[in-house]
Amino acid sequence: MVSRLTQRFSAGVARESKAVLVGEYRRETIESAARRVIARRGLPAASMQAIAAEAGVAKGTLYLYFRDRDDLLEHASGRIFDDLLARARAVLAEPRPLRERLTALVRTEIEFCDAHRDFLRVLLAMQDVASDARHRRKRRHYARYLELLAAHFGAAARSGETRAFPPERLALFFAEGTSAILRQRLQEPGRAVEEDAEWIVNLLLNGLCPRRRS
Repeated sequence: MVSRLTQRFSAGVARESKAVLVGEYRRETIESAARRVIARRGLPAASMQAIAAEAGVAKGTLYLYFRDRDDLLEHASGRIFDDLLARARAVLAEPRPLRERLTALVRTEIEFCDAHRDFLRVLLAMQDVASDARHRRKRRHYARYLELLAAHFGAAARSGETRAFPPERLALFFAEGTSAILRQRLQEPGRAVEEDAEWIVNLLLNGLCPRRRS
């Protein structure tokens, strides 16, 4: 009896796990379709019908996973920033010198933004008319990114890799400066990745003024 119950329970778990995986795959497919529609046609043209057609599903299927268009677009953009944050965390966890970690971080962010250039350009152009929900989600991702940077800079100071600057302020300085370059790069296709990555990190670590000879 116990064995049969165990088998039935295992089968139920397997079916539930499969349903979860299928649902997650379907959500990702729809969100990816939404990003492609936005990149090609702009945010106003990203209707539920257009997204459904791009994803190859019926329009009603979208409502099985998202409340409405705003909910879908919020998740479509949110997953982008989730992915970028995960990549940043992985890069900063690598056992390398600070300069190499920061250069790899900036390079990762640049390559990521280059890969999603059209989508991000539209998103930035339409940010003034974005819903409050999408603004809140973006702020949450940015806050988590600043916390990650601050923790990293704080650890670097404690280990003697940097001087003891306020880590939260340093994180904000680094994030805002990098963001400005990333935004500019959206209008400059073909610009070298390594050049900008090295420039940003050199400015942060070496400063603006030439070193005085002792």
